[in-house]
Amino acid sequence: MNREKILGVLIAVVLVAAVVVVVMKTRAPEGEVESAPTPAALETGTVKMLIIGIEGLEPSLVARFSERGQLPNLARLMEEGVSGEFPALERGIAPEISWTSLATGMKPENQGIGGQVLSPRGDLVDSNLVPSSRTVDAIWTHLSAMKQSVGVVGWPGTWPVETIDGVIVGQYSRLILDRRHGGDVNDRIQPASQQQALDALMIDEGEITRKHLAGFLNLDTPMGFEALVGQNYTSLAHAYAADNSNTRVAIEIAADPGVEYLLVHLEGLDSVCQRFWHYMDPESVMGGAALDDRARAELMEQSRTLGSAIERYYSFLDTIVGMLAELVQEDGTIAVVTDHGYIGVRLDRGGNPLVGFDMHSSRGFWILKGSSVIESGQTVECEMFDFAPTVMEAAGVAFPEGTDGRILEEVLR
Repeated sequence: MNREKILGVLIAVVLVAAVVVVVMKTRAPEGEVESAPTPAALETGTVKMLIIGIEGLEPSLVARFSERGQLPNLARLMEEGVSGEFPALERGIAPEISWTSLATGMKPENQGIGGQVLSPRGDLVDSNLVPSSRTVDAIWTHLSAMKQSVGVVGWPGTWPVETIDGVIVGQYSRLILDRRHGGDVNDRIQPASQQQALDALMIDEGEITRKHLAGFLNLDTPMGFEALVGQNYTSLAHAYAADNSNTRVAIEIAADPGVEYLLVHLEGLDSVCQRFWHYMDPESVMGGAALDDRARAELMEQSRTLGSAIERYYSFLDTIVGMLAELVQEDGTIAVVTDHGYIGVRLDRGGNPLVGFDMHSSRGFWILKGSSVIESGQTVECEMFDFAPTVMEAAGVAFPEGTDGRILEEVLR
């Protein structure tokens, strides 16, 4: 890998308040999340196909924030390409299963995953998903079999990592936990020649301070930093560290001129939405049975500080999308995809908030831009399983026949 070319740049560059967060000494100006120019060494893209998976991307919020001019990169991709919406898998299904289906074009039951087994307590639970349980090719194994070098960063369902023609780094949450407990680096990163360099780029969320997260808050309030405690702090720190880490690793992998296909998963938005939605929309829980007058007053006070966290995190991710897009050749293919969106917080019959999976929408969403894509800004209805064969066709790579999905020829030239 051409490390001499980019290491100096990576150490100095700040990606949306700090890609290189461990050397950052001061916080962003209050009320802002800083951005930085694309590293000069990476302005000329070498990647033919880039797929960015963003967990929990909600299309209605993309539309709302784009209208305000806060998501210029996502808005540009939608204007110059096409987008699609599809029915998500059932709520409660492990995200590894959904993301594997997006990468294989197959229903869970037709790819060796998605079954259930009896737990020690006698309950039916999802069976463990490991790459060796797949019976069909994912995008990266198909490209690898074709002798095409591919980079995969943080994609759910890749633990423990496989050996492919290229580089594969496991999902952030699993990787950091495994590293803390002295696990086998061979499970986290392949090939062995890249393990030391790439593992060093992964930021432990424990290194993130509240100052690093200042740009996501409205500090011109009485609570200020005091609102960022407990799960508010840990959720945002985890998200910020995870997405910074995967972005740094992706840039490093793309610097290898042999890697022409790149898949990057960003998991942070999902935890930010689950934790901060009720601050963005406090009215959704104000009628809850557990909220007395004092609790309602405290919620409103916290909302003044934390109510813009989701909006600002979307802007943060948009800058990441713009930076990653710079890695792609001028005539290359770029896709952004999510397995589900968000409908927000609802209350059960007892007035208690339904959180977690119950906040997920039943719709997934993708954006596709490339030289073979019809540039109409249209949105099409499709199935989750259409994503992989369509993206590969757009990139000029034949995907295996017999998938449950189809090529959406109506969006391609």
